[in-house]
Amino acid sequence: MLSGQPASYKKQPATILFDDGYKDNIEYAIPILEKYRCPASFYVVTDCIDKNIPTWTYIVDYLLQNTSKTTLQLDMGFVPESLKKNTFNDYSGKLAFGSRLKPWMKSLSNDERRLVMTALSAAFSEVAAPAGKMMSWDDLRIMKSEGYTIGSHSVSHPLLASVKDEKELFFELNESGKRIQQELGQFPLTISYPIGSYDDRVINISRQAGYKMGLAVKQQFYNTATDDTFAIPRVELYNEALWKCKLRITGVYSWVKKRMKA
Repeated sequence: MLSGQPASYKKQPATILFDDGYKDNIEYAIPILEKYRCPASFYVVTDCIDKNIPTWTYIVDYLLQNTSKTTLQLDMGFVPESLKKNTFNDYSGKLAFGSRLKPWMKSLSNDERRLVMTALSAAFSEVAAPAGKMMSWDDLRIMKSEGYTIGSHSVSHPLLASVKDEKELFFELNESGKRIQQELGQFPLTISYPIGSYDDRVINISRQAGYKMGLAVKQQFYNTATDDTFAIPRVELYNEALWKCKLRITGVYSWVKKRMKA
């Protein structure tokens, strides 16, 4: 992700950020950053680092892509009829189902999402948990020693605004910061809200937990005059064509999307 501030100078300032804490950050991103002497910050899900298990968003895709099952039933009352009984006869069918399932799961409360994850794990129990995908604390210590910033991305990667229990919300924010402090020697300045999910309650509890900044995902550039330091917008980049990345970085992509929706 990039967070920049449009200004009158020829080269706009920008910062590069990575979320989640995947092993490919240190395997692939760091060598490129070192080559171009580019600073960056990394926001980690502490449970994922502790247990070496990816985020739930990764696991949903992983289960679907690796299961031998061709059907899935989600009989919980809050599940829409279109997702209760599912059949996927081939790999492309699994991908198509996943493209419908994950956006819906992001709209759920945290408790509902956990129920769905439990159901998926039980239904696809023949799939072993993915291992070796996350960085270790030793990896992060090396990165910190080389000048990279390590921040928090919560304990378990919930959509924070969907966490109803404020004690649980404080735990997700505070405990992740404390784990980073225990391992790396400093409570992080910044919380990166998982999937960009936050509200006023999340901001207030982030302050109480000890953070100084919060990172959102708004597909726009940061304006120091108008943007809250606990709602700093970022531009998300994906594994896609270079021309599309350039459109995102320059702000043209989000501008066009807004005009198309108007």
